[in-house]
Amino acid sequence: MRFTYLFLFLFIFSSNSTSFTEKEDGVDLSDKSFPWELVIDRGKILGCVYENQFYSLGSILILESLPRKCGLATDRNGVWEQLPESELLLFKESIATEQELAKIGNAPISNSEAMLIKYLRSVKEYREKKNN
Repeated sequence: MRFTYLFLFLFIFSSNSTSFTEKEDGVDLSDKSFPWELVIDRGKILGCVYENQFYSLGSILILESLPRKCGLATDRNGVWEQLPESELLLFKESIATEQELAKIGNAPISNSEAMLIKYLRSVKEYREKKNN
């Protein structure tokens, strides 16, 4: 029985530990379709609650102030903890990287797109030389 809980705990923790969450990303506590038996162990919620939303362990909630990470207290209830300095630096670097990727675009251009860009540049240069 404990192995089952441990497996489910690790599955939930590993699936959500690296994702960053916004306020609206949690699971509504009144949602009947959510498998609550996977995150409740002997009456203790293995996760965090914020504004009537459930977040799994390891989730990072972005608030107006510093981001908070869902951790497990000694009483086996989830608590929102302040990120340690090292994790906060990694979090800021990750956000900066995501913003750079959003500016550039996530997918690299294909060979045909590169050839089209080269062709358009050569046509532009040809017209500029012809007009001058």
